[in-house]
Amino acid sequence: PVPAQPAEEKAQLLHNQEYQERMVESTFLYLTLDLPTAPLYKDEKEQLIIPQVPLFSILAKFNGSTEKEYKTYKENFLKRFQLTRLPPYLIFCIKRFTKNNFFVEKNPTIVNFPIT
Repeated sequence: PVPAQPAEEKAQLLHNQEYQERMVESTFLYLTLDLPTAPLYKDEKEQLIIPQVPLFSILAKFNGSTEKEYKTYKENFLKRFQLTRLPPYLIFCIKRFTKNNFFVEKNPTIVNFPIT
């Protein structure tokens, strides 16, 4: 037997009640932006590379098609975010700190903001 394609599998799962898509509108005061993980290895000169990421690539979370997986201790679910209207002022909260069992680690990635 040929294994089902992910798109076909997703379409079949959407028939189940627990996999139904729901849409919720909510107002917001600020947008939380996730940074890509920092590299674990040094470059060939034995110096740490500080990665740079454009603002628009971390804003892709809100394009309406990018899915982000959230895991709680009871369940896993996917969320998609889409901005329909922008407020007069927008505050970005860039998540730089991650916490594991032993310590809190800061992600040094530089976010490039466009000038115009």
